[in-house]
Amino acid sequence: MTLRSNKTIALAILLVAIPLWAQTVSTSTDDTILRQIIIFGRHNVRSTTVTASDFALMSVRPNPDFGVPPGYLTPHGRQAELLLGGYYRDYLLHERLLTGQADFDATRAYFRSNSIQRSNITAGALAEALFPGVTVPVHSFALGQPDPVFDPIAAKLVTVDPVRAVHEVRAVFHSGTALTSAYSSDLALIRSLLFNYPNGTQPPPPAPSGLVDVTAQPIPLVANTTNLSTGNVINGGGLLSTLGASDPFVMEYADGLPLKDVAWGQLSMDTLSQQTRIVNLAFAVEARTPYLNRLQSSNAASHILRTMEQAVIGDTVPGAFGNGQSRVNVIISSDFYVIGMAEMLKMHWQLPGYQPDFCPPGGALVFELRQSRTTGQYVVRAHFTAQTLDQLRNLTPLTLDQPPATTPLLIPGGRPVGESMDITFASFQKLLRATIDPNSVEDPAKEVAPSPLSGVPLK
Repeated sequence: MTLRSNKTIALAILLVAIPLWAQTVSTSTDDTILRQIIIFGRHNVRSTTVTASDFALMSVRPNPDFGVPPGYLTPHGRQAELLLGGYYRDYLLHERLLTGQADFDATRAYFRSNSIQRSNITAGALAEALFPGVTVPVHSFALGQPDPVFDPIAAKLVTVDPVRAVHEVRAVFHSGTALTSAYSSDLALIRSLLFNYPNGTQPPPPAPSGLVDVTAQPIPLVANTTNLSTGNVINGGGLLSTLGASDPFVMEYADGLPLKDVAWGQLSMDTLSQQTRIVNLAFAVEARTPYLNRLQSSNAASHILRTMEQAVIGDTVPGAFGNGQSRVNVIISSDFYVIGMAEMLKMHWQLPGYQPDFCPPGGALVFELRQSRTTGQYVVRAHFTAQTLDQLRNLTPLTLDQPPATTPLLIPGGRPVGESMDITFASFQKLLRATIDPNSVEDPAKEVAPSPLSGVPLK
């Protein structure tokens, strides 16, 4: 099976994406003024995180070379993020949150990333596009140093109870055997790619000599005991190995590699999307059960809430991103942390060409703090924004007329405002406060925020 033409797919996706975006832009009947935006997003297109030598143990064919070290943002990914940043600039100018005077606007912005190269460069590209001609600092700890906002376990902010975590995970997913059965078609698809035989071949051929069949490895769902970090509490065994083996495929397409090098030319757009169900499953195991979610995401959620609160009162609030004057807050990390934040508010989305709740390269939860012109009431509007696969692949220029895919997000339990999906800020505040575990939040009085990056090239 071969990939369909990019032109046809791009047209279909854009036809769906445009009306979705239109719901996020204020209209003449919108009574609100945008006061603050928080973009809580994922880095853009990167190389595979699996080394060539490790991949050679799992596949009969080598993985294409992305031209950068494993896990690094690619030059193509940086260009895609610049385009996304240009769209955000157009949007914020349209909403009058930006004045168009980049020097002034940049003084009311705050950029933060977790301490990995791909997030640093992504945040730098977004800053460059949002504020052209101005050097905007990106705040981050040194590469490899755990950031308690994103990785509170490795940063020693919290101590996880692995027994409780496993108990909850098994209460939802029962056993690894159950997962293997439920996701058998996805595992079979990935296996056929790695071992180069037609999907659906019965019986499946044995693993070639000298190779490991990661799709057949047990999924133990027991606790890891060493080197614990956020997202690494549960031992997923074969689930995580399969995730690593299939990791390159979406990135190959999004990075613009020749179609013959995208999963060796053997995936349609539907099956390219289908195999990412394994990604969502891994995140559901590691991030979406209540105990792990609150433990791992409460500190980030607290920072988001405090950032909105300081915009409401017009003064700096300890434990927030930026300061009381920050109106554009860009927080870049990895898909795991975006998914964890979404779970805190039980938010879900579906974008054209992707699996439900999949966070593509450059995808972001966007929180807008708005104020009614007539009543003065503050409201929260949320949406999820990401470039489509073809917008990423083709480096499609993005404008208000040709936007990325966007869908409004329902925040269950919030007090709605009229017929919109906006909720009152007071109810948003109440929801997050009820969800956040205060024992998993860093003491604002003791927090040491990261300094602006120095000595790290952001281009």
